[in-house]
Amino acid sequence: MTEAVALSARDIQDALEKRILRAVYPRRNALPSVRALAAELGASPSTVGRAVQELGRQGWVAVQGRRGAVVRRRLPAAEAGQRDVSATLRRLAVRWRLGGEDRESFEELVRRVAEEVFEPEPRTLFLECNPVDLERMVGQVQRETTVRVEPLLLEQARAGPGLLDGAVLLTPYFHLAEARELARGRADVVPLNFVASQETMRALVELTPETRVAVVAVDDRSRRRLEAIVHQYSQAEVRGILLADDQPRLGALLDGSDVVVTTHAARLPDDLLARVGQLVRVEFVLEGAGPTPTTADR
Repeated sequence: MTEAVALSARDIQDALEKRILRAVYPRRNALPSVRALAAELGASPSTVGRAVQELGRQGWVAVQGRRGAVVRRRLPAAEAGQRDVSATLRRLAVRWRLGGEDRESFEELVRRVAEEVFEPEPRTLFLECNPVDLERMVGQVQRETTVRVEPLLLEQARAGPGLLDGAVLLTPYFHLAEARELARGRADVVPLNFVASQETMRALVELTPETRVAVVAVDDRSRRRLEAIVHQYSQAEVRGILLADDQPRLGALLDGSDVVVTTHAARLPDDLLARVGQLVRVEFVLEGAGPTPTTADR
């Protein structure tokens, strides 16, 4: 199995900037800890640390002792992305001129590139690992755009990589590494911020410190992310395990737990599901999107 490409500090920085601009992390409030962000985004603490340091250097956050990185009251200009594009075009124009070309030929080149990107409109795909979350996430994204979004399971993309040719590939940040590995230059990958839903948060904040919580996940990165989500909203005791681990050990952990926290990607066998006292299946919602219809977990 090919090892997924890790997120870079720039990826983490982009994600945090978007959250700050959407007031997920309000001004004058502290960011979550580096370890919590690392577990949530599936990155190493050192990578997240570098991203936070760069946010500080660029004026997004200030380090304030025990409070950690605090979002500044005044943020960098919202047009930072436009400035980056303008600076890139300026550098390219200078190189074009130094090569002996004129203004008209440069403008024609920019026009042709713009037409290739915007017309005709490329297919827009949404990549997710399980059918339930795929349907719900595509629905949320579709409500926020007039562009037609096509669902694509991770296993389908792996079986037919040609499906990605020339497409725009949307995916949650926690699947960005897999999406990049699959795209390999065939598609433009655009990560989106999905966070735990309000229903999930309400279920977790009601857990007491004495509650024994078992986190069941499909891989280590998902396990770390779920554990971080539980710790973010609860002081309950948390133990994690992978769905593919030894079945007797998994069964023993479920028997010794009051609550099981998992996702739609980890489907417990019926015999083990019957032994679960309370199940919290984490739902993810698109940041900044409107309310999403929910259904019962069981």
